[in-house]
Amino acid sequence: MNSSLERLKGSFRDVPIVRIGEYNYFVHPLSDGIPLIGPDMVGDATRCMIPLLPDSSGYDILLTVESMGIPITTSVSLEVLKPFSIVRKRRYDLPGEVRVGQRTGYSSSELHLNLPEGGGRAVVLDDVISTGGTLRSIAEGSKRAGWELVCAVILFNKIGEGRDRLAAELGFPIRTVLDVGYTDGSFEAMPSINQLGSTRIPDIL
Repeated sequence: MNSSLERLKGSFRDVPIVRIGEYNYFVHPLSDGIPLIGPDMVGDATRCMIPLLPDSSGYDILLTVESMGIPITTSVSLEVLKPFSIVRKRRYDLPGEVRVGQRTGYSSSELHLNLPEGGGRAVVLDDVISTGGTLRSIAEGSKRAGWELVCAVILFNKIGEGRDRLAAELGFPIRTVLDVGYTDGSFEAMPSINQLGSTRIPDIL
């Protein structure tokens, strides 16, 4: 296991846990901004996510959703030199804006996509996949906007093997860095088995 992945794995030791309804929620800097998002941690996430991206010729933009996808997407964008668009929770009523419903394990809301005209291919980056509701909404909105999602790269996977079932449903690969599971009152993080055919994230940068 490379050093960046090892540090991310270790960052789950003693993370705070809050209960929202029936949902156990971990509070981590990269998923909540609490207590601080350190530059070293963002760098570790970036180094672990970049190898999971398709070849640069295979997509045009990165796509993320506010708010916690923004720090890691900004960092990845600077490395791969691709622009990114942010799916917002606020309505702007701009021409071409697509509005979709979003339902997660603990809330429901609306998301708004304002993607460039003409369509293209996008890769979704995000911090956590826990029910798949947000990714389903982004996939629906992107399709309505004329954009094809070719891959999703997500830092923390809370749905285990459900990731691959969701990928089959949506029609594009979902690649994750760490599988995060709740057992015996705490969260444990382990390297994901990704659709690249390996359990490792290679050392880069």
